[in-house]
Amino acid sequence: MSRATGGHSPQELWNAWNRLWNGDYAIADDYVSRTMRVNIPEFGMPDPATLSDGPRIAAWIAAFRSSYDDDAAITGELGPFFVGDYAIGRWVFRGTWTGGRPAIATVEPGTGVTFRGVDILRFEDGRIAEYWLTDDQLDLYAQLGAVAGPDARAQQAPLPARLAGLGADAGRAVLVERVLHLAAELLEDEEVSGAAGTETFLSLGLDSLSAVELHSRLQQETGLRLPATLTFDFPTPRALAGSLWTRLDGRSADSADPLDALARLEELAPALAGPGQEALRAEIGDRLAGLAKRLVAPPAAAREQIEEASAAELFAYLDSRLGPAEHSG
Repeated sequence: MSRATGGHSPQELWNAWNRLWNGDYAIADDYVSRTMRVNIPEFGMPDPATLSDGPRIAAWIAAFRSSYDDDAAITGELGPFFVGDYAIGRWVFRGTWTGGRPAIATVEPGTGVTFRGVDILRFEDGRIAEYWLTDDQLDLYAQLGAVAGPDARAQQAPLPARLAGLGADAGRAVLVERVLHLAAELLEDEEVSGAAGTETFLSLGLDSLSAVELHSRLQQETGLRLPATLTFDFPTPRALAGSLWTRLDGRSADSADPLDALARLEELAPALAGPGQEALRAEIGDRLAGLAKRLVAPPAAAREQIEEASAAELFAYLDSRLGPAEHSG
């Protein structure tokens, strides 16, 4: 095997590629071309155009490995075989899923997985210049409980029927999957379906029009009468799925514990504290003020203070009584 002047031999490059996938991210810039081309499946994968050099490749691999234990590893199973500037080899990945991506997984963290794939590399000037991947991602998703079983009718069943008999965790996971799937369809972006579910709808790319359509689709699929402000009341897929589960699980608003709603608002407080959320915070403050007037009849002086308070003053008051929300970051 020839070695390009000042570069690395094909065998060295293949070995480095395996080291990179097994967590040796520091070597990426030494072996990967700065004009890298990547050819990967569309489902659950990033835009190939964003994987154009060593550091970006390393970040992508690190994101994948972050859902698995430190001992997770890819090992060669067949090959590599070298033909000119190309190499091909089959590998097997074995590891323990620790949680995270994909959000639609329904198995418990600690589940062991094994799946296989084939890599093709093209070398140029002693570096890895192009990469093709084909892997059995469907098998991986099946092991993680992220795709339906062999009974196609179960996959096609109405959403309430699919939830029947499920426990709370499994039911919420199904709803997170469905919310993300619908959002991905509306945005025409398959990557959204593989999101964690803790991102805000705004950060996923939903605008007011797509939020209205998501509300309509969920209302149709669940048979529930949902508020038009659905994605504002529950700004993340997981929060929305939790609300849908509570209602579909047969608990009416009358029988639900009112403190659960307050706890949910407190959980969302960190997400509302960031920049760009001022209008939403103001609206929540106004609605809390109206609710406070309906629930209690304070002395005249206190009533005047509440009625005249601004949204910022109301949030400060809530912080003094409930404790300030811990800001993320």
